[in-house]
Amino acid sequence: MLRKYILIYVLFFLFTNALFCFAQDESYPQDPEIVRLVNEGIKLHKDKDYLGALKSFSEALSIEPNNVLVKQNISIAHNNYGKYLAERTDYEKALKEFRLAIYYDSQNKTADANLDALLKQKGVRSDDPQARTQIGDKLRADANFELALIEYQKALSLSKSPDPNLLISIGDIHYILYLREGQKTNDIDKANDYYKKALEIKETAKAHIKVGDGLLALKDIAGAVQHYKRALELEPNLPDALTANIRGWNEAVRLAPLVSENHIGLAVALQLKKDFVNAEEEYNQALKLDPNNETALKGLESLKKDKVRAQAAQYSDSALKLQVEEKYDEAIEQYIKALEINPGDSKLHYNIGTAFQAKGDFEHAEKAYRKSLETDAANEKAKSALEQLTKQINAKKTQELSSRAVELQKSGNFQEAITTYLAAISIDSSNASLLYNLGTAYQAAGDLTNAQTQYQKALDLDKNNQTYSNAIKLLKTELANPLIQSAVNKQSSNDYAGAVAEYTKALELVPDDAQTHFNLATAYQANKQTDQAIQSYLKAVGLDPKGQVDAFFFLGTLYEEKKNNKSAIENYQKYIQNAPTGSYAKDAKERTAYLKTQKQ
Repeated sequence: MLRKYILIYVLFFLFTNALFCFAQDESYPQDPEIVRLVNEGIKLHKDKDYLGALKSFSEALSIEPNNVLVKQNISIAHNNYGKYLAERTDYEKALKEFRLAIYYDSQNKTADANLDALLKQKGVRSDDPQARTQIGDKLRADANFELALIEYQKALSLSKSPDPNLLISIGDIHYILYLREGQKTNDIDKANDYYKKALEIKETAKAHIKVGDGLLALKDIAGAVQHYKRALELEPNLPDALTANIRGWNEAVRLAPLVSENHIGLAVALQLKKDFVNAEEEYNQALKLDPNNETALKGLESLKKDKVRAQAAQYSDSALKLQVEEKYDEAIEQYIKALEINPGDSKLHYNIGTAFQAKGDFEHAEKAYRKSLETDAANEKAKSALEQLTKQINAKKTQELSSRAVELQKSGNFQEAITTYLAAISIDSSNASLLYNLGTAYQAAGDLTNAQTQYQKALDLDKNNQTYSNAIKLLKTELANPLIQSAVNKQSSNDYAGAVAEYTKALELVPDDAQTHFNLATAYQANKQTDQAIQSYLKAVGLDPKGQVDAFFFLGTLYEEKKNNKSAIENYQKYIQNAPTGSYAKDAKERTAYLKTQKQ
């Protein structure tokens, strides 16, 4: 099975027989040595001595590097050698030969087809521009520049829209080849074309730098510097842009060392990169050439300020590092040194505030933030930090007051605890747990009304808190108990109207208390308020059918009074069903039997 697979695979690759010789094309100048080498290469190729053929063709190309016919022959030889290697499963070398074939003749479709086929055989998606770009990146990293170029160009041809970075990569390869060949090829023009195409698609600092480098290679210093300048406008702190700018002005100084403006340009470029020593030297060199040059004099003044800022930045950077390491006191010392150099820096004051805040010194943190805002009222970071700090300070005060209140409450000093809780709530009135704790203090002090108010406030803020809702229920029960007892006392002394009033007040607090509804019904019944009694009994059994089963019996008596025998029988029977051995079971049975004998 393996042999069959290999045979099928080998047959896939294409072989090119047609080599070109000068005798067949009179349009080529017939340099005798080139003719000899080409014919020698053709003979060797016919004998399948591909390496020998490539050697002869390469020697011919070294004599005349732009000879199209020689390049075509080299391309054919590389392709056929690649086929030879593929048939022997030397796939990596075969890939190299196919790519070289395309490099020497981009129109060699046979080599292109062979390359795609072998990549597919190796599991590469040969029609995927990203996959081909990745191969190009690897070949470039391995310094196989010609081979990388083929992959990049293939990726470009497969792309639906040109990728600026891919265009730059192709330009870079041409630029490298130009430098490698001693700046004797036209690759620099190709590089510039690709760089400009990338810039046309999307303006980036990177593209401007590349175009600038290409122009610099062609000695267009002014054009290069303009592109470096634009790169810095787009990304002022980009290291590549800063370095490129210096590179451009260095070349300007090299070509015209007696022009003061060139030294000033280089000085500014060095200053931007914070190379203050060399920048100062260039400003002074400009002044040597032109002692009254105002630009150079102003540059030296700005350089002094930049040195100060740079020194401050060193302290600030050191402080930031220390702060990350949680060495807050040391960080603050470094910030203060930076402030001594640059006291008007709002950012430094802000950073000091963050360090003080991190170590828990809120007082000094607040001062630092306020100083930052005095220096720059528009500093949004300082504004936000001050707001957050205020919240943090208030939270700390609230916690301290709350802890003190809890201790006072535990010791039985309820009034002082209440006062302390109120102080905490004055800082944070939306703290539900504080309001609940205040409620417990009021309740412990016997002030049930205020306790209920605070529990309700807590529940309003945290509606799903079961602890708060349970506290309210228990408190209302506690408030209702004296009213219920008073009602019982009044009912016992035959003050039925007074009892009804007290039961009604109690039910406002505990509306779901079945026993109190039952008691109220008995008071209504004793006070001859039959309809109200019926409603209260119904409410009692509705809330607790088993616990208030006696209500069924009394409902029966009331309905019997109202001559509603049917409802009376129904309620007597409900009583018998739910309490067959109850206190009123015998009476309920007798009344039921009697009523059934009466006409309805």
